[in-house]
Amino acid sequence: MALVFVTNNDHKFREVHSILGPLGIHVWQKKMNLFEKDSNSPAEIALEKARHAFSKLKLPLITEDTSVFFDAYNNFPGTKPKRAFEQMGYEGLFRKLKGRHRKAHFHTAICLMDYNDKYKIFEATWAGTITKEVILPESDRMPYEKIFVPEGKAIALAQMSREEKNELSHRAQATRKLARYLIEKKIASIKNRE
Repeated sequence: MALVFVTNNDHKFREVHSILGPLGIHVWQKKMNLFEKDSNSPAEIALEKARHAFSKLKLPLITEDTSVFFDAYNNFPGTKPKRAFEQMGYEGLFRKLKGRHRKAHFHTAICLMDYNDKYKIFEATWAGTITKEVILPESDRMPYEKIFVPEGKAIALAQMSREEKNELSHRAQATRKLARYLIEKKIASIKNRE
């Protein structure tokens, strides 16, 4: 079983690949600049990315969108975490939380596009809190991993090994839902041919 993961983000690709590969689902990365719908829904954004990618590649593929929500706000940074970080940096993000509670959560949506407009979406969230300082600022980790402590943990994501993070994260949870679906679909297909 093979899938294209259309993403420019090598961190995301490595995480998804590390989960799907051992399950016999081969995934390879295709870098493309995809249209991102202006929406507050990660699922809608992932779907539009998948439609755009499929129109170019005509292959079974997945796309992904991850949002970060500071619970003290209605929709911030929301579906635009990269833009918020690039515009404000860590200092600006911390200022937004001054005097407010620091609970936050990640929300990932993975869209599987089998055929044109034949799609399925897999979603997961991961709750935690935002730190008051940047943890391991020079580490090769995504920006919000350096300021997010998952619920039930005492360390930031950037301090976890990639293996530990890949066991627990929002993206890992959504990827495992995708894997279960693909494996069940394959088993059903084999049984139907018997």
